[in-house]
Amino acid sequence: MLRLVTIDLSQADLDVFERYEASVLVLLPKHRGRLELRVRALDGQTETHLLYFPDEQAFDSFRSDPARLVLADEWKRCGALSTVQLVERIAEG
Repeated sequence: MLRLVTIDLSQADLDVFERYEASVLVLLPKHRGRLELRVRALDGQTETHLLYFPDEQAFDSFRSDPARLVLADEWKRCGALSTVQLVERIAEG
């Protein structure tokens, strides 16, 4: 299953966001997840991640990882906002 994460960086402290991001993304393999794609818009206002997890349980495990939850204050401090969507399928061609 794929999750599309859209992050609004327009009001974010980028240094804090990038520290948070680095700390969280290294947790993906522990939950059988991986970062398929990470793209920041040319204007620096948004960033998009495409995350893979083999199933909903793996995604939930990542979201509730104690190491990730400890970073909640850092996420709030960075000022970024995010939305997460399930990607049903990706069109080809």
